[in-house]
Amino acid sequence: MEGYGGYEGYELQQQQQQQDHRGPSSRPMVDPSELGEVDPEKYGPAKDSTQKIRGRSDILEYLFGTVDQELLMVKAFYFFFFSAFGSLFPLMGVYFKQMGINPGQCGLLVGVRPLIEFLSAPFWGSYADR
Repeated sequence: MEGYGGYEGYELQQQQQQQDHRGPSSRPMVDPSELGEVDPEKYGPAKDSTQKIRGRSDILEYLFGTVDQELLMVKAFYFFFFSAFGSLFPLMGVYFKQMGINPGQCGLLVGVRPLIEFLSAPFWGSYADR
């Protein structure tokens, strides 16, 4: 670049070359040492998340993401359903034993559920994709 000498001219030349190799959707390079106002023409509109006022739910949103209020009841139902199922299912063998069922029948009853889930999952998956 003519008119600039030394290291400053080299930096400007490098920045110009980097800008030439970027695609049209790329953001321009930001010089952290530059002072003054930001040119809004160089950058697109701010994302919605930057306009959000942070409150007490910062930690929850960081850990679990944002919760869609329309799906809150469905999510709560599945949470409690699978929590109850997951806490009771390991005890089914003990329950069957107390009912007087022999170990072979108990194993069959406990093992048939995962087998049916394994065999029916592709059917339900293809049905849900329609």
